[in-house]
Amino acid sequence: MSSLARTERLRLVSAARRAGEDAPTLCAGWTTRDLATHLVIRERHPVAALGIFSDAFSEKREDQEQAYASMPYSTLLGLVASPPRWNPGAWPGVQKLMNTTEFLVHHEDIRRAEDEWFPRRLSVAENRDVWSQCRLALVPFAAKSPTRIEIVSPGFGTLSAGGGRRGDGRGPAATVVTGEPVEILLYLMGRRSHALVDVRQDG
Repeated sequence: MSSLARTERLRLVSAARRAGEDAPTLCAGWTTRDLATHLVIRERHPVAALGIFSDAFSEKREDQEQAYASMPYSTLLGLVASPPRWNPGAWPGVQKLMNTTEFLVHHEDIRRAEDEWFPRRLSVAENRDVWSQCRLALVPFAAKSPTRIEIVSPGFGTLSAGGGRRGDGRGPAATVVTGEPVEILLYLMGRRSHALVDVRQDG
């Protein structure tokens, strides 16, 4: 059985092919070609990929971006679909951890940048996998929040992380985010305006 990480990789490629290389995405300033280039560099040039986080590697990243700029779009998408075997993200035991959130969120970055989009219905098994990714994404998200973060997905559970009431004793003790696993994951990964969740302050 194919993993959700692998399935979302192929779904992303299909969505990118349908959208065309100049279509916008939810990643500010990026077209689908830019997004595909990012994914290829991430897997095939890991040192250059650090350029998205650190200026020390930005020149290497820019060099790789230029190298792929003239590549036919279909060829670029072929590289996204077939990661190199040496990359740990291609290994069955590692790809779930490294790639499920990456490809699911970027797939939605393409879908939800369209004028008309609708939420997908994933299987129960797929939603369970996404919920496990929410658990991983929750901790770093909560670390930046002045309140405790609680995520609730009916049928899948409730998780919380972070501190309680603000140090000054004012404000809510918790922010409660409720929705389907995919919607919660998108919220935690910075796509708040496109995530179909209910957010309330508790306490």
